Amino acid sequence: MLEWIQYALLGLLQGITEPLPISSSGHLYMARLLFNIGETDVFFEVMMHFASLFAVILVFKDKIIALIQGAYRALFKGSEDKAALHYIGLILIGSLPVGVLGLTVASPLESLLASSGLLVIGAALLVTGTFLWIVRPLTLTNERDTLTVKDAMVIGLFQAVAILPGISRSGSTLVGGLFLKISVRTIIEFSFMLYIPVTLGVSLLELLTLDATDLPLGPLSLAFVMSFIATYVALKIFRSLATEGRLRGFAVYCVSVGLLAVILFFV
Repeated sequence: MLEWIQYALLGLLQGITEPLPISSSGHLYMARLLFNIGETDVFFEVMMHFASLFAVILVFKDKIIALIQGAYRALFKGSEDKAALHYIGLILIGSLPVGVLGLTVASPLESLLASSGLLVIGAALLVTGTFLWIVRPLTLTNERDTLTVKDAMVIGLFQAVAILPGISRSGSTLVGGLFLKISVRTIIEFSFMLYIPVTLGVSLLELLTLDATDLPLGPLSLAFVMSFIATYVALKIFRSLATEGRLRGFAVYCVSVGLLAVILFFV
């Protein structure tokens, strides 16, 4: 029973923290220390990311369907409306930086986390919280709804920084987009459009390189369901709060947890 509860809580944690600007990777790392979950259980994290991915796809299904239909008409029906193809191109451009950075810093990052994980994550959460606080006013003033190639590149670079646990992916892309004067609704939508190919690519790559795993199927399935449901609900809540300019709580939370992680590292 304890194992079921442990996996359910970890799935819930992943689901809640994935869409919120508080870093799911940082929280899972700290939770793994508390629950004594092995560092090699990558399969568990991959499954949790797939659960969150399915939830994100469900939330943005209308946008995804519209892009597929628009691209089909432009490519095969002779439609002159290339908006869908343009948007898909922006997604691909924005996804490139995280792929390049992931291939170059993965090994050094693992070494750094192994020696100073809590300190690194704590400092990164402090950075996340600080920038969320700074951009709060922009959520209510930015009105631009169009995206350019330059916007996609810059937002992609902000997303790539989130490869460091403690730097929130949704938070960093939100910050980058708001600094570019893009409206909060537009940047959140684009942020999670970027999330889909990046998460799918990384997860599939990790699955291909994994050895056999002996994780319990029942508790793992429960964690998957919990992660899916929690991601769906948390993403809906985040969209609502962000469009209302209510980022203060996320900023304060990141700073608080960041300070706690730093203190625990030195204790």
